[in-house]
Amino acid sequence: MEQTLAAVAERALRCGALAGMELLLRETLRLTEASGAALFDGRTCVARAGTGVAGPTSRGGRPLKVWPERTGRTDGQVLARLSAFGSALLAAHARESAAEARHARLLAARREQEREAVRWEQRRSLAAHDLRTPLMVIKGYLDMMLKGTAGPLNATVQRYLDRMMRAAQDQRALIDFRLGRGSATDLRPLLHEAFGPDTRLASRWRVEMTVPDRPLLVKASPEQLKVWVRALVRGLASMRATSVTLQVELLEATGCWRLVASTQGGGAPGDRALALVGELTRRLGGTLRSPAPGEPRWVLQLPAELGLPGASNP
Repeated sequence: MEQTLAAVAERALRCGALAGMELLLRETLRLTEASGAALFDGRTCVARAGTGVAGPTSRGGRPLKVWPERTGRTDGQVLARLSAFGSALLAAHARESAAEARHARLLAARREQEREAVRWEQRRSLAAHDLRTPLMVIKGYLDMMLKGTAGPLNATVQRYLDRMMRAAQDQRALIDFRLGRGSATDLRPLLHEAFGPDTRLASRWRVEMTVPDRPLLVKASPEQLKVWVRALVRGLASMRATSVTLQVELLEATGCWRLVASTQGGGAPGDRALALVGELTRRLGGTLRSPAPGEPRWVLQLPAELGLPGASNP
């Protein structure tokens, strides 16, 4: 009996509770020499084996039923052990069925969310296109007027057109920020963390940093910007400079953050470090003007996200 129950338990663990119940019923037929056996969960037959048709068990009866019924003492003891084990298998089968149903519901919910995400992406793309199209026309006419295509401009009209152009650029940036792909990350805390007085490189150089009070939003993930900042720090460290002056400003004409890192002392940067900074900057959509002999300055430009703070007012 112990070997039989151990084999059934191993079968259930490997193949599931239903497979364990099927083996249990086959072993029940072998041990009792009955013609048929079944396991009932209440009045529902969950598994059966052998020939013939079994009637449902009465309420409170054993879940394991055999036919023809066995009345001997030995058969009764065997059936009691097998029935108790069958109860455990029925409970395990109920848990497996509940888990499968829950998994099916989660899978259906996930597929529905994916379909909804596709619908939202389509709506986002259409909205971005519909908002950018008239703005492009406005900027085109403003640009032609500023160039004098429509005739000479006096100072007042020139000032009005400049404000209108800045407002159009801010609106385009706002549309790109709200409806564009990807997320924006503030570069300012990463620069403070990398060039601050508590870094391990603080003992090597003196850093003077000037950054705007507004967030330096760049369309990139925090991980991408962290890698870029680390590469910039290593590139500057490869020059073995004694001091670094870091200045960040906004170029409104191009919509870019301009980062200028000037060094004093030291030599030329390492080729690998310089190449890495250039490649990472290019991936972010920016440009790098590497330091030249007699001009130890790193000039980097990154596309700015101007949708949140700092929009121009007409």
